[in-house]
Amino acid sequence: MEPNEKEYSKFQWFLYVILIPSFFTLIVVIVLLSVTGFNPLGIMKDFASKAPIISSLFNDEKEESQVQKKDEVSVSELEAEIQAKESKISRLESELETKNGEIHSLELEIESLSDEIAKLQDERIAKSKSLDDLTKMYEEMSPKNAAKIIPNLKDEEAREILTSINTEKLAAIFEKMSPEDAARFTQLITQ
Repeated sequence: MEPNEKEYSKFQWFLYVILIPSFFTLIVVIVLLSVTGFNPLGIMKDFASKAPIISSLFNDEKEESQVQKKDEVSVSELEAEIQAKESKISRLESELETKNGEIHSLELEIESLSDEIAKLQDERIAKSKSLDDLTKMYEEMSPKNAAKIIPNLKDEEAREILTSINTEKLAAIFEKMSPEDAARFTQLITQ
């Protein structure tokens, strides 16, 4: 033997000389038969389904095809269920947007009402301060002058001022008024 020649093992010889050429020949024959209109794969499948051991493999394929059909049916049912849930989600999202819009408008209304309340409270405080100032002015005024001015005021203004004046000063003012005016303002204070 020469040093350049390699010895092949029996497996390599079997692989290169028998197995690979056999597969190549088989593939060429199947392709040629298919081209001529002969269906070798269908015939082999029919033959295999008639053989006892191999037929159980094909029965498994039939069962698998039935399972696959059931799976396809359940997939279509699941797709229908998914579509129904997606439509429900989109409906709920639109309801959520509507509710968010309502919430926003109510928040704006609350804000405007809060501003209005603050404004009214400021007005009330200003009015209360001016009423306190008027009350103080009438208390410092002589009862005779106060008795001349109060009948010329509007009834509501007079009532507010008279209810704020201390009782002693009020009694002195009523003494200087005519009996009719004193009676009318007394009646206004008690209402």
